[in-house]
Amino acid sequence: MSAKRILLVDESSVRQPYLGEVLQDTGSVTVYKEPDKALSAVKRGLGVDVAVIHYRMSLTPLIQAIRRSTPQAKIVAFGSPRSETPLGVDKYLTQPVLGSELRNIVDAMAAKRRNN
Repeated sequence: MSAKRILLVDESSVRQPYLGEVLQDTGSVTVYKEPDKALSAVKRGLGVDVAVIHYRMSLTPLIQAIRRSTPQAKIVAFGSPRSETPLGVDKYLTQPVLGSELRNIVDAMAAKRRNN
């Protein structure tokens, strides 16, 4: 079984290192602070099994690009409490994100992605 390819997109200089460290044992993590740079990487062929992104409206193009390039990829978003899951997202977590919860969800999502 190949290593999971995880894309982490978060502009927070406090949260990003923490989440990157949490996900490090889960697979190969590519981190972007700016959604536009992540979008460019996906358009250039960055492979993604699971994307973990801080949800904002400006991420909609990134979500769409991931769906076009790798339809089987799973998308986990996190942010402020919502009443419904944002469009194009497989799982939504409210902040604060617990490391163990995120790790378990990414593992489960990656397994689903491989089974599709």
